[in-house]
Amino acid sequence: MIGDCEGRQTNPNYASELEMFEEVMDYEYDIQGWLEDCLDELDMREEHKALLKMCDKLLDMFGWPEYTGSDIKMRKAAIMAALGQKKESAEFCEKWLQKELENIVAAIAGVYAFIEVKAFEKAERSVERFIWDKSKCTDENNIMFMAASALYQVTGKKKEKKVIDKAMKEFEKYLKDYFESFEFEDEDEKFFDDELPF
Repeated sequence: MIGDCEGRQTNPNYASELEMFEEVMDYEYDIQGWLEDCLDELDMREEHKALLKMCDKLLDMFGWPEYTGSDIKMRKAAIMAALGQKKESAEFCEKWLQKELENIVAAIAGVYAFIEVKAFEKAERSVERFIWDKSKCTDENNIMFMAASALYQVTGKKKEKKVIDKAMKEFEKYLKDYFESFEFEDEDEKFFDDELPF
């Protein structure tokens, strides 16, 4: 492990991406899992300054091809806003979106950041890029539906919010029914197992 770390010190491009670093370490350590746990712990403790510093450090230490590092970038945007850096958070999201226009995580982070600085038109453009039918909430866009609901709440668009909220409730019901069907199947299997004569 020491040799691998020294490799990074002598060559800045050595294992430039986090996944490459884990590969070099022969997956002996769950580095990504550990980092996620660490970020979650700081978030839970509301240690915002330490969390922002860690996000910045990670983003600086490794290369992040498009769509990777989205969770860290989203955390950074939220923490900046929580620390009162609302304008900086919105600017960060805007630059991120310019690079990754089709990244839904960037768009969601942008919606919340734009709401904070009252850039409602920008927020709505991000919503409309990923929600073509406000009556259909799916596994792919349900988090954007939550962001849209928050936006329409702030902007007073009651009609749009009602449609969005209804779609989310229908999706929640679909998920509930779906998972309950598996529970019933398990119970049926248990019942038939109990009936077997051997």
